[in-house]
Amino acid sequence: MPIHYALFENNLTADPADYAAQIQITGSADLDQIAGRMIDQGSTVTRADILAVLEDAVTACEGLLREGYRVNLGGLCELFPRVKGVFNGLTDTFDPSRHRVDVGANPGSRVRNAVRDGATVVKEETIRPEPVPLEYVDLASGETNATVTAGTIGTVNGHRLKFNPDQADEGVFFVGGNGVPPLRAVAIQKNKPGQLVFLVPGLIIAGSPYALEVRARFGQDENPRIGRLDAVLALPPA
Repeated sequence: MPIHYALFENNLTADPADYAAQIQITGSADLDQIAGRMIDQGSTVTRADILAVLEDAVTACEGLLREGYRVNLGGLCELFPRVKGVFNGLTDTFDPSRHRVDVGANPGSRVRNAVRDGATVVKEETIRPEPVPLEYVDLASGETNATVTAGTIGTVNGHRLKFNPDQADEGVFFVGGNGVPPLRAVAIQKNKPGQLVFLVPGLIIAGSPYALEVRARFGQDENPRIGRLDAVLALPPA
């Protein structure tokens, strides 16, 4: 299976043409999955025995690190103990309130060479970040993704929702049909990446369906990006 990657703008350099690769992680492998891979490779040892040995190896490494050893785990990685915190001069000593013992790690030469020489890669299409509104909660009716009540509190939950309220083309918009201009919510109580809380505009027309959009700029965007709720909202019946 190849390693998948996508390209994103490199914000560490001043050149806007510079991009960096970000690995699209396939998943996480724990000891049980490692044991399963060993069996797939042809090991004649049972899964239970493999797991027992792996657990013993982890415990042994923990003990060696606590004793100050640098542990080379078969070329997979090097683990070493270290002390973090600031010491006030040569006469200062370890103080648990200011210092702590930690563990550092470096990839081992064997695994680095194996991945460098044997891995293949596949480029994925870069997904541009944009607001993702997942649900609209109408306080007055108590309904989700159905009703919008003019002049009351509305809540949008989702991802990457935060916007710049000083930009007139960013924010929460209710978009109707028939060429009616979008209505922007101007009274914002909460403006967070995961949640927006605001006063619903009072000019929403009864009986008309509305789409809810969150518009926000990312980075050096000239225009805001638009995320639309996957639901149609309407005023409650009279």
